[in-house]
Order: sequence, then C-alpha cells, then structure tokens
Amino acid sequence: MSERTGSVTPLDTKLCPRCGAELYADMGVCYGCLYDFSRAREPSSPEGMPAVPEEPARGDTVDLSAAAELARGLPGEVGVVVRTASVDLWSGVPEDGMALGRAADNDVVLHSPAVSAHHLRLVPTPDGMEVCDLDSTNPARYRGREVRGRVVVPYGDSLDVCGCVITVTGPAGSA
Repeated sequence: MSERTGSVTPLDTKLCPRCGAELYADMGVCYGCLYDFSRAREPSSPEGMPAVPEEPARGDTVDLSAAAELARGLPGEVGVVVRTASVDLWSGVPEDGMALGRAADNDVVLHSPAVSAHHLRLVPTPDGMEVCDLDSTNPARYRGREVRGRVVVPYGDSLDVCGCVITVTGPAGSA
C-alpha cells in the first residue's frame, strides 16, 4: 500500500495464505492455487465475525504441500518436482539442462493443451534453476509474475506452468 494515500499501487504485492505465492495486491484470486481472497473476511469485519477459515482443498484447487514434502526429501539433489492433477514426480536436471513442453521430444512432457510444444528450458546454476522461456504462448509464472526471457528460481521455490507446479530442488546451502 502507498503510505501517503493508503491505496494500493500497481506494484504492491501480497502473499497467498494458501500457497505462499507473491501476487499483485489488487489480485482477487491466486493463480497458483486458486485461493479466493474475496471469500475471506477480516477479523475486524462489521459483523464482528472472525475471519473465515481456509477451506480444505477440493478438486478445483492444487494442494502444494505434497510437492513441498517431496522437495524436502531430496536435499542436495538438483532436479524438479513436477506436480499435476494426476501425478507427482521428481526428475533430475543434468548440467546442460532440460526442456519442458507438450511435444514428445522434450525431456519432461506436460500433457496439457495450454502448454506450448516447447515451453521452457531449465538449467541448474549455483544460485538456483535458470528458467528460460522458449517463446511460449502461456508463459510460466514465478511468484505471480510471467516469466519472459530468463529468471533464476532459487532452490526450494516453485513456478507454475499452466497449472503444473514445478518445484526446483538443489543444494541446501543455496536455498
């Protein structure tokens, strides 16, 4: 929030209480887990009612805790946890990187019509996983923002590729 006016500026951010994604402050829904901010009431609501407790995950949301647990179980292993609605898996990432996309010639194939044939490339670095957008139609999102070009995602952090959650794993000292 802007200190002078008390209003939300386009660059202000907030964290999703469900998945921890960094989002623009004016967003009403988290695109990582579909948490609906408009459904929660503030503790100081006019009715004096407490905040609405977080609803349990249903079929229309992604529970990110399993990916986090899987990632914690692989300390030091450079790779990615791929979490979709139907599968959770871990894959190592070689030094020269790996490609993700819908086409069969990718190292990891994501079967979603929203994923581009050659969506992105992941390359390990000492600071995390370098994510390179391959000119995808629907870019990956890291902390609520589109990944265009290149960005380094620290080990232990996640990004969203058209509803598929990709958590990078690596050396504990780098996280």
